Amino acid sequence: MRNLPIFDLWDFERDGRFHERLGIRWFKRFAARGDYWNRRRRRSDPGFRHVNGLKSALEWEPRTRFNEIVHLCSLVVGVVVMVWLLLRSEYAWLVAVALVVILWDVYPIMLQRYNRARIWRIRSSMLRVRKV
Repeated sequence: MRNLPIFDLWDFERDGRFHERLGIRWFKRFAARGDYWNRRRRRSDPGFRHVNGLKSALEWEPRTRFNEIVHLCSLVVGVVVMVWLLLRSEYAWLVAVALVVILWDVYPIMLQRYNRARIWRIRSSMLRVRKV
């Protein structure tokens, strides 16, 4: 699963600005293990960090791929349901399901890609430091 091209970052994703313009930092606050969850955890464990260096970032990266594939599968199911609702002319339900799919699948997929871009930047900066 690690080498599937679907997980490769596009050039426009690597600096993170694309996802930030789409509101991913706002979404990240409320996501599981997001900013608010981490802040709350640090109250009881001040040294807590998910990523505290290159090694932990590289260990975290496969998890982003797993999470992305889970949400991609869920997205496929959501799109099938939306097509079925469209064929049945259930427009109110279609809108409701579309909103849920966006919040439950599209934004989490973007979050995983954003996190991988952050890891990519950490790895790139560490490699530049080692070359100097």
